[in-house]
Amino acid sequence: MNTKDLAYFNQLIRVKNFSKVAQAFNVTQPTITMAIKRLEAEFQTKLVLRDRIHNELVVTASGQQLAVHAQTVLRELDLAHQEITHLTQDRTVLGLPPIIENYYFPRVAAHLQAQGMLANLQTLEGGSVWLRNALRDGRADLALLGSTEPLSYKTLVAEEFDRQPFNIFVAATHPLAKRKRIYFSELKGEKFVLFNSSFVHNTAFNTLTRRNHFRPEVVFRANDTHVIMNLVAANVGVTFLTDIVDQHRQDVVRLELLDDEQPEFISSIVTRTSHVLTPTQEQVLAVLRSTLGDD
Repeated sequence: MNTKDLAYFNQLIRVKNFSKVAQAFNVTQPTITMAIKRLEAEFQTKLVLRDRIHNELVVTASGQQLAVHAQTVLRELDLAHQEITHLTQDRTVLGLPPIIENYYFPRVAAHLQAQGMLANLQTLEGGSVWLRNALRDGRADLALLGSTEPLSYKTLVAEEFDRQPFNIFVAATHPLAKRKRIYFSELKGEKFVLFNSSFVHNTAFNTLTRRNHFRPEVVFRANDTHVIMNLVAANVGVTFLTDIVDQHRQDVVRLELLDDEQPEFISSIVTRTSHVLTPTQEQVLAVLRSTLGDD
């Protein structure tokens, strides 16, 4: 079986138009037609039917079943390409959320540099939720991820190395800045500046808003910790961040939460279950474990 035929078929059931599939792959329409015929011969069944009266393409039950497997096969092939590319280039791609990158990575980088390994390391930045998918898809080989619960996935292996509480941060000029501790319920009337949806902070934040029965007014979302803290300093709103953010600012005050059973920010070293690490990637993983295991 030609895997290209599966790619054509996968696109065909999405757009239901032979001409559009041919255009997408820069081939002729007969090429797509022959590919579908080869698949139908392979599986000895009709996969698609042309409804010429309504000018529609109908996917049969067999076609729908093959579509499920086609997506899996194509996804695994793409993953194999990513992994082998990284292997042949002797490259390691490490996924890093911004807070974890700022707080933990400098120590890791120092050890990698001392062993002459830093130059072959490429970082991929994003929220932990987004990076989790990037790791599954092969865009990253390893990742340091945050979560509010211990990570448990069939496709991923996680090694927890730290836990930190979440705090509230307000401008030094904010009335709450005189406090050292606060209950989350006292924030009902506040405006919030938060991370976007690809960050696990939102999971913890939503847990507390539901528990305290209020819908927060979120006035702005960002990907960058410094942007959020600058907006907080300007009194645009208050924010909810883990304790490991940079606190060396005179214009922002950190408040501890007094709530019982608070969610925690869990940091873990994460790898993909199916990925065979190269010797270089094994060395990077060993540095991660030895450096972060002391936290």
